[in-house]
Amino acid sequence: MNDARAAAEARGHFDALLQRLRADGGEALGYETLRRRLIQFFRLHVPAEAEDLADVALDRLARKVHEGTEVGNVPSYTLGIARMVLHESHARSARRRAAEDDPTLMPDADDTGGETDAALAALSTCLDAAGGESRGLILAYYGADGAARIAERQRLAAERGISLNALRNRALRLREALEECVKSRMGWSDAP
Repeated sequence: MNDARAAAEARGHFDALLQRLRADGGEALGYETLRRRLIQFFRLHVPAEAEDLADVALDRLARKVHEGTEVGNVPSYTLGIARMVLHESHARSARRRAAEDDPTLMPDADDTGGETDAALAALSTCLDAAGGESRGLILAYYGADGAARIAERQRLAAERGISLNALRNRALRLREALEECVKSRMGWSDAP
């Protein structure tokens, strides 16, 4: 049901975009022309993803038009969307490269999961030893992503009657204590 609903919604967005393009100049700037321009733009920056990113930009444009956003000049507005999509693509690539370059984020080739399982068990034991309130705080503080993370942290601070900065400091101290506990249980030293 959700897939059918999403498809119908996307079709509505697409139809709104087509109507807007027809109103702006008939065939002078049709959908395919706009898509080709976007692909050319993205090929300059990320050739391997050009077509996919062009589709993402067009989907966002269609959604904006459908929502009734005032779009004075469609090509210029679309270029702005394309720049944002490109920025997001570069940010994703940078995060992926950082994760690949950080050996602490990548499992060792010879690790069959034994050390990872032992570290997770040590973390669980350390969380239990920290106590219920500390365990709940640290799991809630680091549990969410994106906008949900911000909202959760604001809720945690309000619930405790402290500022976000005080909450951040408390979570940092708890995290440091957990790291020391896990290192101790695993027999890891601070030396690299």
